[in-house]
Amino acid sequence: VDNAAICAVLQRIWSSPRFHVQCTGGDFSLPSAEKQRMHADIGSRHRIGDYFAFHDPMHPGRGYCDLPAPVVKVYVAMVDFNEENGPPLFVPGSHWRFSQEDVPEEDPPGSRRAFCPQGSAIVMDMRVWHHGTPNRSEGARPMLSVHYAGPWYSEEVLRSGSTHWQYHKGALTREAFESLRPRARELCKHLAPPTPEECCAQCGRASARSGQAAAAPKQTWYCRRCWAEWTGP
Repeated sequence: VDNAAICAVLQRIWSSPRFHVQCTGGDFSLPSAEKQRMHADIGSRHRIGDYFAFHDPMHPGRGYCDLPAPVVKVYVAMVDFNEENGPPLFVPGSHWRFSQEDVPEEDPPGSRRAFCPQGSAIVMDMRVWHHGTPNRSEGARPMLSVHYAGPWYSEEVLRSGSTHWQYHKGALTREAFESLRPRARELCKHLAPPTPEECCAQCGRASARSGQAAAAPKQTWYCRRCWAEWTGP
């Protein structure tokens, strides 16, 4: 997550080193896999209002997905991506078209397959149209992924219950977090397990994000359920 070359690209995207890891994951294409449907990793543009609570009073017609990249995904190729094993296909510039156009069924002109050697990083705005291509090889085509949130990103913009773009808090054990290099610890600080102060004093539930809980006197924190039981009707 703290690869110098990747971080240099991200710093150039956001003009700041203050970005953080949101989550990690990966996907793969198995032999005989067919063409994947074109999509963007944010859901339907027609449901953006269900995902994000965003309003720009100066530009009422501008939505959350019209802003500069809030979150960027970085894929890492675990094998060589070639003609046979179904490399992902991307539509360059489609992140600026996402809020105005539906995802096309067919590959638009200018679409590109990501041919690259093992270990390469592919940096993608989450709004970019893309899909996997048919895997005609006899081997899997795996890739890891890391989601990075920009310096101005905040979970406060997420609608209640939305799973899009949440930090995976507690994904790292305390031991794993402390074993990271200093820069990686800074990048992954939102993945560390919560401290006792960040957990409900009654049931131990971790705070998911600001706005989902209430604070009792002396900064003791209670989840909504325990707060309701404690304060009564």
